[in-house]
Amino acid sequence: MNKQRQNSIQKLLNEKKIGAFFLWRSDELVMSLGYQSLWGVSVCLFPFEGTPILYIPELEPRDRLPENVILKTFPWGLMDCSNPWDILYEMIKEDLTQLGIESLPISYIQHIGQSSPPLMAGEGTPISPDLREKLAYVSKGGYQDITSAFLELYAIKNDVEIERIVLTNQVAAIGIKAFYDNLIPGKSEVEVASAVEAAIQNQVNDNDILYAKAWPQIQSGINLTNGGRFNRSTGKKLQSGELVMIEMGVCVNGYWADITRTGSTGDLHAKYLRIFEVVSEAQEKAVKAIAPGKTTGEIDKIAREYIVNCGYGPFFNHALGHHVGFRYHDPGNPLVPNGNAVLKEGMIYTVEPGIYGEELGVGARIEDNVLVTSDGYRILSDFSRGLKWETK
Repeated sequence: MNKQRQNSIQKLLNEKKIGAFFLWRSDELVMSLGYQSLWGVSVCLFPFEGTPILYIPELEPRDRLPENVILKTFPWGLMDCSNPWDILYEMIKEDLTQLGIESLPISYIQHIGQSSPPLMAGEGTPISPDLREKLAYVSKGGYQDITSAFLELYAIKNDVEIERIVLTNQVAAIGIKAFYDNLIPGKSEVEVASAVEAAIQNQVNDNDILYAKAWPQIQSGINLTNGGRFNRSTGKKLQSGELVMIEMGVCVNGYWADITRTGSTGDLHAKYLRIFEVVSEAQEKAVKAIAPGKTTGEIDKIAREYIVNCGYGPFFNHALGHHVGFRYHDPGNPLVPNGNAVLKEGMIYTVEPGIYGEELGVGARIEDNVLVTSDGYRILSDFSRGLKWETK
């Protein structure tokens, strides 16, 4: 857990007069403690002052737990415990009393649209279905909703978090090189995707990278016409002279990158090459305009107007970008037409213009992760974004 993040959370709790905030979703624990749970049933009691308490199941690995927290275990997963959740609730009540905050309101995010998965992501998170209801009664002060204010904390990344997201982008670059290396006519989309996924997962080691996972989706040729609606890999074989796009979420140690590249399998028809060039130029113009004080609508307008002026306006059918870092898609104001949210130092946005359409017979998108700095921007995913891999 880094002190900058602890201070930002506890400052909010003091402002809202909240005794403690509870967190259990994977991205919440990463954001608050820098901790990615394995089982997805760890719960953190984050008090308005002092040291957070992390309750972990007995089966949780002990080699990747956060520092500077109080660790306690509860018997989830043990054969001889019929209801570990009741034990957890009693532990929480006792700790609230010990901290002297049993009469203050508590808070947590009751419902959320999406969240990043824990390490054991093959099934849904096995949190007790009545967790939210029972937590509302652990304090005599009751529950107070500060969800909107808490989610605003996701938007500004601190120095420690930025460097961890930089690492994720460095790993993503390895996967993107594997994408370019496998743009070979005759290979299927899923074969390319599997090569990318393997390249990223193979970065796991005993030092900095405890977890690395990618979700690459490959679309080629005619399949790319749907690239603005959905992304998926199929068994379609790559053909010579096609555009091929990869949309990829990457998670390393709980921190996320969201990357898109469009490559080719050989010489392109002039109209396909033109579409790629327009997307590339639109993205470059938008990225160069990023700076504190600009609005989300201003950035979107730069890319969108360029695409419109080039004659492809109807074929750019989604937002220009979104926050990223603790999730594939972080909460916060996206880069959209007429958006009036103001960019601030420490925000990380994707910038991802695209052009797609059945009438065009093809599609293309380029996406980078861009940090808003004190005087402008920094591209965290600053590696090859052309039709072929190019070493910088």
